[in-house]
Amino acid sequence: MSKDFHIPVMVEEVLALLDVKENGVYVDATIGAGGHSEKILSQLKNGILIGIDIDPEAIKISSERFRDDKRVRLFNANYSDIEKVLNEVGVEEVDGILIDAGLSSFALDDPKRGFSFQVDGPLDMRMNPSFNFTAYDLLFSVDEKILTKILKDYGDVPKPRKVAKTIIKRRVEGKLSGVLDLVEAIREAYSTLKKIPEETRQVFQAIRIAVNDELNSLKKCLIKGFNKLKVGGRFAVITFHSGEDRIVKSFFMMVSHHRKLETKDGRLISVIEPVAKLLTPKPIVPSNDEIYRNPRAKSAKLRAIEKIRMEKYSFDEVGGIWNG
Repeated sequence: MSKDFHIPVMVEEVLALLDVKENGVYVDATIGAGGHSEKILSQLKNGILIGIDIDPEAIKISSERFRDDKRVRLFNANYSDIEKVLNEVGVEEVDGILIDAGLSSFALDDPKRGFSFQVDGPLDMRMNPSFNFTAYDLLFSVDEKILTKILKDYGDVPKPRKVAKTIIKRRVEGKLSGVLDLVEAIREAYSTLKKIPEETRQVFQAIRIAVNDELNSLKKCLIKGFNKLKVGGRFAVITFHSGEDRIVKSFFMMVSHHRKLETKDGRLISVIEPVAKLLTPKPIVPSNDEIYRNPRAKSAKLRAIEKIRMEKYSFDEVGGIWNG
């Protein structure tokens, strides 16, 4: 597949939830190759689409794709800096935001990036190649306890301690320098001699998320993005990992339900009204048809809210919902 034709996930569902206004301002906070953005633009007239991506290759591809479209403005930035980007453009509020937290096909298919376990390459996994910290740096700096936690929390990896122990052992033996070395370590941990274990994808995912600090970036984008939504604006998020989905679900539940404000001894001070309407009581998942056409969509979940009352949050105010 050409990198210019990355297949966007649940396009029609995303468009329906965003309810695109022809003169609105929309943010594709993970623009990638521009698949979702192209569909949003098809419904815009004089509106604006702001595309953000941490990967400079994504901005390069989208710049070429939308080179003649003056409605598009692109920024090579972490989506956690969405507020900063919008301020730079001079945008006070937006009509809709989309996050697609999946890894772009062009990045996954490039062996030099180290994201795929199917071909050899360096232990890199940086979403922005200008960052100094790679997967190699991570795997050679953590101890067994920390690596176990990374595998468990970021990848739902079965038997994470055994996998971490094997990786550390091979590191000590000098047998951990590239992607296929890591695959061999995973194979050894699960005692699978002939085939690559299914859990390999989860291990790679966990390491990638840790290298790029993806979950903290997601939390910041949710809060800062919500602050920039206008009343009636919509926020849609596609996740591919249970940790990501828990973060989105928790935040969307918080803003769409009544909250009790109580004293330390449990006395009610006030009840805070919902500031958003939950558009997806249950996450939307791809159809069997879509999964057949695009197997990478298999683990995707789509959630969305609509802002119904003006409210702004700080990370300190919201952070507690993700603890414990």
